[in-house]
Amino acid sequence: MAKAKVKAAPKKEITDTVDETITREEVKETKTEPEKAPPTPKASNVEKTESFTAAFKNDAHSAVDHFLKHNTDNPEEISREESDAGDAGVRVTLTYK
Repeated sequence: MAKAKVKAAPKKEITDTVDETITREEVKETKTEPEKAPPTPKASNVEKTESFTAAFKNDAHSAVDHFLKHNTDNPEEISREESDAGDAGVRVTLTYK
């Protein structure tokens, strides 16, 4: 039996090479502090409102006084406004800290 000679495939010469390396630009780090949100105020410094409605003006004001006297947080009254509550009577809105 005769052995067949196998010719090796001719070597391809690479004449033009393309560099396919992905590069990234250097990022300059800036040392700036992030913007800080203003601090949350304490609950005792925030103004709150409460509305009391009664058929008569004196009853609405009495309800406000009762609220201020029996509240465990000892609220400080800032303002008190009366308004018409229609058929319900009078509404007194209390603003307090």
